[in-house]
Amino acid sequence: MTIKQIIISIILLLAIYGFLIEPNLITVKKLTLKSDEIKDLKIVFVSDFHLSKQAKSRLDRIIKKVNEQNPDVIISGGDYVIMHNAKFSMDMDYAAKKISEMKAKYGIYSVMGNHDYHKDNKYIKQALVKNGIKVLENENEKIMHNGNPIYIAGISDMQTTFYDLDKALKGTKPPIILVSHSPDITPKAKGRVNLVLSGHTHGGQVRIPFIGPVIVPSKYGKKYAQGFVDNFTYTTKGLGTSILHLRFNCPPEILVVEYK
Repeated sequence: MTIKQIIISIILLLAIYGFLIEPNLITVKKLTLKSDEIKDLKIVFVSDFHLSKQAKSRLDRIIKKVNEQNPDVIISGGDYVIMHNAKFSMDMDYAAKKISEMKAKYGIYSVMGNHDYHKDNKYIKQALVKNGIKVLENENEKIMHNGNPIYIAGISDMQTTFYDLDKALKGTKPPIILVSHSPDITPKAKGRVNLVLSGHTHGGQVRIPFIGPVIVPSKYGKKYAQGFVDNFTYTTKGLGTSILHLRFNCPPEILVVEYK
C-alpha cells in the first residue's frame, strides 16, 4: 500500500467515524460540586436534542440513560428540533410525550433554544407543557429539597428573542440554578446565581486535537465552548448535531451534577 493509499484510507475511516459512529454515541459526564447551600441533590442536564424523524431509537436510549441516573431534577437546555431541515424534525407532540418519560423527583424544567424559536416556539412550548414539562421563559420555579428552597430560573434564547435576566431572577434568593440555552449569559449572571447550565455550542462538534473546536457559536470564542468554566458555569456538548450530522473528538453527552 502506498503512502497516498494509506492517507486516503485514514481519511475514509475518520469520515466513517465522524459521520456514522460518534454522533450516535451517548456518554455520561459526571460533575461533583460542594456547596454550603445545596446538599445531596442530583441534577441531570440535557440539551440540543435536534431530533430527526429517524431518531426514535436514539431518543429511547437517551431516556433510558437519563433514568438510570435516578435524578432529583431534570433540566433541559432546549433545541428539540432541526431548524435548517424543519421538515425532517421529529413531530414535537411525539417527542414531548417521550421526553416526559424521563423521571425525576421534582420533574423536568426546560428552556427553549434558537432552533425551537426559529421553527415554532408556541407549538413546541405547548407540546412540552401538555406533557408536564415546565418551560421557563424569563421566569423561575421553586423546588423544596430536604426542607430548603432551591430556585431554577430560565431565560429565553439570547439570539432569537428577548431575554430578561432580571425578570428570570425576580423573587428568588440563593441557591439559584440558572438555565440558558447559550453560555453567553455567564458574565451577566456571575455573582447572582450559584450555577449556570447551558448548551448551544455542541462543544464545537468537531474538536481538533491540540487545537480545540473549529467553530463555536459564542461571542466569547472558545471560552465557554464546553465543560466547567470558572467553577461556575457548565456548557454541555449536547446530544445532537447541527448543520452536518458530524462529530469528532466531541461525543454527545448527558451531564450529571451531584451536590455533596
